[in-house]
Amino acid sequence: MKKLSNSPIFMLIGNGSANQFRYINDLRATIKKIMKHVPKGSAFLYFGDAANKKKPDVGYAFELLKEYRPDIHIYMIQIKEAKAWGVPKFVTGVYWHKDYTKNCKWGGLLNGQPCSNTKKWVTISQKLGINKVFILGGGKITLDEYKLIKRENIDYEYFPIERRFLTNGKKVIDSFTVREKIGLTYKKIK
Repeated sequence: MKKLSNSPIFMLIGNGSANQFRYINDLRATIKKIMKHVPKGSAFLYFGDAANKKKPDVGYAFELLKEYRPDIHIYMIQIKEAKAWGVPKFVTGVYWHKDYTKNCKWGGLLNGQPCSNTKKWVTISQKLGINKVFILGGGKITLDEYKLIKRENIDYEYFPIERRFLTNGKKVIDSFTVREKIGLTYKKIK
């Protein structure tokens, strides 16, 4: 909290490792668009998704954020169990926690209440405020978090970026509908 208290705070959520982003150029263009609205020295909350250009998901989006804007600070919130996975070079600092259960390990809602990583950002929002959340597609946890973003009256912007894979692992192809290409967030986030 102390490290975040003097910076505008932002979040970036969206497609995880199962879905990924279909086109890296679309992701790059979106990140560049986002960066135009982020003040110098801002902080972003990051939840430990792997940053891998070959499997581009929201973790890779954070790597791009730092590449385009070295002045921003990225603070990772992650479960202590994942400590062995290491910390990406673009991360400014890490908050490891044990506040999760078997039924809610990574975040989202459990019985209507925020849990794990989600619970941590909600606490930050309530104590310090979050300026804006950028939503890049996403799955179930993203939809859960969207409900909380609305409940907490946090400003947000949604980017319906195409995913690379369907929930069942099948690769997205051009003949699919827009709904299939975008995924669970399509027309559920405005």
